[in-house]
Amino acid sequence: MAMSVVIGGMLFVFSGKSSKKNSHHINTGKKTEADHHLNIPEAGIEAVMEANSQKIIEGTDGSVIIIVGDVRRKQADISVKRDDKILDERIIGESDKMPFDYDGVTYTVEVQKLKKPLLGAGKAEIRIR
Repeated sequence: MAMSVVIGGMLFVFSGKSSKKNSHHINTGKKTEADHHLNIPEAGIEAVMEANSQKIIEGTDGSVIIIVGDVRRKQADISVKRDDKILDERIIGESDKMPFDYDGVTYTVEVQKLKKPLLGAGKAEIRIR
């Protein structure tokens, strides 16, 4: 049963049914207020992270932690964690991508470049979109 109300010259229609669907969609940069999303600009976030470090990405329904574990010359151990739950953990190489979901929105962590000096901790250049 639909109900309509006119307030200040604007017509509002209420159907009583929820229009939210349980479908996954790709992050296009266009966000509606009803969607929960991570606070990532449309261009993405680029970061240089040392081995065994983490980056917190705030969202509208909690935060996600990107963890860079061991960094080798050709690959790095990357984990995505939310609320003490590991969403995904992989060993990936340069130019590889790792997708993860945040309330139905798919984001990706991409390893752009790996740097491993002979001495000291390695570094991974990543992009999150």
